[in-house]
Amino acid sequence: MNKTFAPITVAAVGLLGTTAMGAVIHSESFENYTTGSGQYVDADAVNDHWLVNYDDHTVSGDGWGTYYTNTRDSVGLSDGDYFGVTSYAGAVGDFTDGVQGFQMSDVDGMATMVFDAVDGATGVTFDMFVDGTGWETDDRIMVEIGGVVILDTYGSDIDDLDLEEMWTNYSGGAGELRISLDSNAGTEAIFIDNIVWTGVPAPGALALLGLAGIAGRRRRRND
Repeated sequence: MNKTFAPITVAAVGLLGTTAMGAVIHSESFENYTTGSGQYVDADAVNDHWLVNYDDHTVSGDGWGTYYTNTRDSVGLSDGDYFGVTSYAGAVGDFTDGVQGFQMSDVDGMATMVFDAVDGATGVTFDMFVDGTGWETDDRIMVEIGGVVILDTYGSDIDDLDLEEMWTNYSGGAGELRISLDSNAGTEAIFIDNIVWTGVPAPGALALLGLAGIAGRRRRRND
């Protein structure tokens, strides 16, 4: 079953996306990682720290990783949770690019995906699915791009924000991308997929595009 796909419904600052002059210069859809087996376990629920790979659930990829922050003085991820790269699409219907994505749920604290700024990028887009459940006012989803807050549900009931049960596409300018979830229940989950960085092609690439256009016009004239 395909879930609804919606454009971003919250304030977005510095939207660029893909334009006629834009080019995809980097992407991440989590297709190149195994999904592990069982649940992800991180023994340290007390100290703020980078999460390390455990049975291939979370990974240190090309310029990205996941960070745990103790915001609840609770069990964190030490009790075993569905967290990390996954091919389970039961909640989302289908991933938006490929057959895998990244799931964050039941953190009992805050988990943050951190993606380094990509050289030459002028914009970034990604898709996020918020599972439908009984979210609480102390649960929080936050997105920052280049230090600009694109989404922050702090102080709001996520159930009231029209974000659940659909893929939403978020866009922003250049800089570090941070996606955070603070939650304390297994049903409180978000899924991330199809992160794309775009930029203006280099002069050489523009020249090639121009030559391709000229060649196309010549072929049409000769037909």
